[in-house]
Amino acid sequence: MKIFLTMIIVLIGSGLCRGASDGSSDPKDQKLINWMRANTCQLTGMPYSYEPVGVRHDSFMKMGGRYSTTGIIERTIVDRGISIYDAALWQIILGQTGDPHDLMMARKPAEYYWKGALNEFSNIRAGAGGQIFVYDPRHPQAVSSDIDQNGSRGFIFRMLDAAGEYRSTDPLDGKKYYQDFPNDARIHWEDWKPIAGENAWVVMAAMHLLNQTSSEDWHASIEFNLAQELARAALYLQARNGGIRMAPLGTYYHLLGVLSDASDEEIVQNLDRNAKRFKQGISVSPEDPERLGGVDYQPYHTWYYEEISTENNLSWYAALRMLYRLTGRPQYLNGLQHIEQYLRSVWASKKKIFYQGAHEIQGVWVPNRGPFASDVQNWAIVVLGPQKIDEWFGEGSAWDIWRATKALAGIYNAGSLAGVGFSNEKDRLSIEWTAGAILAVRKLAVYYSLTHPDWAAEAGRDASSMRLGVETYHFTVRPNEEAYSYSSVRRWIPFGWFSQHVPVMSLASTAWIVMVDKNIDPFEL
Repeated sequence: MKIFLTMIIVLIGSGLCRGASDGSSDPKDQKLINWMRANTCQLTGMPYSYEPVGVRHDSFMKMGGRYSTTGIIERTIVDRGISIYDAALWQIILGQTGDPHDLMMARKPAEYYWKGALNEFSNIRAGAGGQIFVYDPRHPQAVSSDIDQNGSRGFIFRMLDAAGEYRSTDPLDGKKYYQDFPNDARIHWEDWKPIAGENAWVVMAAMHLLNQTSSEDWHASIEFNLAQELARAALYLQARNGGIRMAPLGTYYHLLGVLSDASDEEIVQNLDRNAKRFKQGISVSPEDPERLGGVDYQPYHTWYYEEISTENNLSWYAALRMLYRLTGRPQYLNGLQHIEQYLRSVWASKKKIFYQGAHEIQGVWVPNRGPFASDVQNWAIVVLGPQKIDEWFGEGSAWDIWRATKALAGIYNAGSLAGVGFSNEKDRLSIEWTAGAILAVRKLAVYYSLTHPDWAAEAGRDASSMRLGVETYHFTVRPNEEAYSYSSVRRWIPFGWFSQHVPVMSLASTAWIVMVDKNIDPFEL
């Protein structure tokens, strides 16, 4: 049963670190921004990625079992976590409101990232020297975890506790201990993955904030230096095929042996089993360790290094392009050209789509022919532009991408296109990925307006119907504060996480809708 726009949800148990809006009367998008301001931790100023509304216990009950490592970790993230990608979207929006206080708020995450610490998290940067993360086995010490080595430090961990607190409590029932929890039975923050794509968004947000700074102050700014430092680390991850690897060596891959087509219950059981075996020191894979740079790595510490995500590379393409246009430095242009080489290698000419990624198997990069990723297609159109795609693959190729995406992932309501799903599906709508699709089809409508006006007209209709379609998931959270759900259905996403059900509000969804409404292209300055 669908929940409509007029429904009002009352927040229960909002938590210590959440703020409140100023209570003023604002137009629609202002109410979305009000929620983005309010859904932040008062202790640190960091935003939250989610806010479960209504009966919070009911939302948490859907996230794994009461006694489940996977469930506890997911509930903790939804209750207290912030993805640095979500924070970047938040920074881009608040940095452009024209309000000096918003700009100050938007700059706060960059200050923590540059400092390398967030409250109890004494080090949120990933590299060599005291940590196991290696970006290039030929130069293992090139990227450091030492937060005092400004300019040579590594990526930021993709997900953080917004309050910077290490110990946690299960928000479902308040328990503080669980015997099968990894590393320590005392429940604690347990997501330490320095993923390339999220760090590209930190760079993009920094560059957007830099646009709010006088040009003579750029080189001394935190944002400029942070962007260059992260780009340096990314370029150490660039593989021979031109793609930037998903993460450095040493990044823990929790999905070994987990089949995406299994039931949600089976997936949780497999994830819990992996976590328990890892805690007991039992290998989660029968494969032998792989020797890289003179070090033996278990498969769960090499998988991300041997994976390239097309989405991650589109993000880095945009980030490096911003840096190149600002600085003119050749390493950024070289990085762009190599990413183009990779992108062309994962084009599926018969299907008219980009493959989701590629994996290195015995030194050979093999495209991931499945699962289909709808965000890759939409971001490719927005980042590369229809003209470049058509120049690469033939006239109409950009339009073919959108036709294929609609066919595979289009979600319809009474015959009208309401949005897109995450993958090849017809019954789950992603608000965030639909917003990306709206930006994509708007670009198609402009580009094909003269040469193919019928395509342009269809693209325009699709943009309008999708913008209307996501309104089913638009809610009033508090007076003068509104937000959008993460998705329409809770279910496993084949790329490695669960979508949330309707009463879980999402910073990513809400920020993307604001960008759509205000015609903000996050991939361009």
